[in-house]
Amino acid sequence: MKIEGHTYTEIAEALGYSSRGAVYVDVKRALEKHVIEEGLAIEAWRELELAKLDALQKAIWPKAMEGDPRAIEAALKILDRRARMLGLDSAIKLEVLTVDALDAQIQRLEAELAAAAVTPADGEIGEAPPPPGTAG
Repeated sequence: MKIEGHTYTEIAEALGYSSRGAVYVDVKRALEKHVIEEGLAIEAWRELELAKLDALQKAIWPKAMEGDPRAIEAALKILDRRARMLGLDSAIKLEVLTVDALDAQIQRLEAELAAAAVTPADGEIGEAPPPPGTAG
């Protein structure tokens, strides 16, 4: 009943509890037992929230499919909430390179190559310096 959105008072009245506090304790105990058994506290709450979204979607879907604008809006909100909960709308990182950026990169690399071709010892262009630790 809690999944359906009933208040603790409504559950107490429907099931004959003496108070809403007693319902709260039992619901909490059941959830804790489930969490301990499964070891997934956050996942248990996520499943509960997804079950609520499923129930809402099931209730509104026929009207949305008939074209009711308010039902369509509600259904889209439900779908959006579910997608956010499941991480389906995570940002996708794209790297975009422009021609200017590529040209600048090419110029930088050409400058590095030109600088590497000058040997500090003799200043001649065209010869690369000998590798470290070798006789030149």
